[in-house]
Amino acid sequence: MTNRIDLPRDWVCDGRELKPKSGSSMSNTWVFDGKEIKPKSGASMSNTWVWDGKELKPKSGASMSNTWVASGSTIKPKSGASMSNTYDIGGLPILAVAGKLALRLY
Repeated sequence: MTNRIDLPRDWVCDGRELKPKSGSSMSNTWVFDGKEIKPKSGASMSNTWVWDGKELKPKSGASMSNTWVASGSTIKPKSGASMSNTYDIGGLPILAVAGKLALRLY
């Protein structure tokens, strides 16, 4: 597998907060409470993601095509998984993984 998710050097994630190292604000800081991933400010059903320990999916409008399934150190789409969209997540917290796959922050 060649796809690996890494946290960019200009972002920080402690597992509970994900934000840019420079210029972070309430609107570009994402928080994880153990179940939901959402912006620190302005959270709604449409920009909140749910993590149940195995699947990462939107709180509203979840489908097979926008749900990600984690297994071991990999994550892939629930539907249509291939080598090109299966990622090695290593030891990254799910919040950092969501920043790449679901939120497309980096």
